[in-house]
Amino acid sequence: MRKKFVALAVIAAGVVLFLNASRITPKNDEIVVSIKPIHSLVCALTKGITHPKLLLDGNFSPHHVRLVPSQIQAMQNARAFIWIGSAYEHPLGNYVKKLEGKIITIQDSPLIKLKPLRNGLLWDEKAGCNHAHDDDHHHHHHHAEGNLDGHIWLDPMMMVQVVGCVLNDLKSLYPNHHNLLERNAKAYKERLQVLYDDLLLKMELYKGQTYIIQHDGNQYFDAAFGTQTIATISIEPGVPPSAGHIMKIRKAMSIGEITPRCLFAERQMEGNLAKSYASTLKLPFAILDYLAADIPSGEIAYEQLMHDYITTFIGGIKNH
Repeated sequence: MRKKFVALAVIAAGVVLFLNASRITPKNDEIVVSIKPIHSLVCALTKGITHPKLLLDGNFSPHHVRLVPSQIQAMQNARAFIWIGSAYEHPLGNYVKKLEGKIITIQDSPLIKLKPLRNGLLWDEKAGCNHAHDDDHHHHHHHAEGNLDGHIWLDPMMMVQVVGCVLNDLKSLYPNHHNLLERNAKAYKERLQVLYDDLLLKMELYKGQTYIIQHDGNQYFDAAFGTQTIATISIEPGVPPSAGHIMKIRKAMSIGEITPRCLFAERQMEGNLAKSYASTLKLPFAILDYLAADIPSGEIAYEQLMHDYITTFIGGIKNH
């Protein structure tokens, strides 16, 4: 009898521990989100419901990412995986194909219209004017999916559209939380509008300013804030520009064809090469971080990212 009582007590204690653990342990693997800006948005929408997990920390470009086993497992364990899509995170497509959970692909939403990749006379020649040379081993991975540009989060108003893209999917995942999701979405859209208005005010003096960027990820930023990318250095991280490309830019500057104010590198790319080109072109140099590598993930990460991005951008332009 005593042994039976002890056994029952052990079982009861185990049940209590299990229930307590389930109450205090966040369900971090319910939703996994690919990159920090989109993860920030999803955190805001699901506040009070769940704790989305971030897949990529922003230290490396998603154009060439290779996942480690823990990241693959996180994707496989997730009820839902949210990503922009192959237009931006092309390498993730191979992992997404194997997932059993819900897949929310933002670029597939009818609410989102991605811009085609830009080209120009002073874009790196390997980009080509029509991207026809698919057999070129330098061809950039994110030129797949119809040559679309996936850097949508650099325009806060595009992020308003992303809210609409994912909201219905989140409602299907959490049918008992429709009202909370709606309230969270409304509040976040209002925050995005405030963010955009604030950034517009800061950028007012810099409309029309031209610049060179290491890799063309700034199309949505230019559209949102009235700036202009006038040339690019490279289309692929780690691959130097084609022969004579820097000299072509230098010649265009010398005859006044272009008047860039700064050369910007990217946090996720090798910056030393771009810095040397800035020196050659006698331009100020600054590093933009569009994936918030040094900002803690969470609900306010996107707003911090954009404030830091604008501050760095203005600093580079003003240094001319």
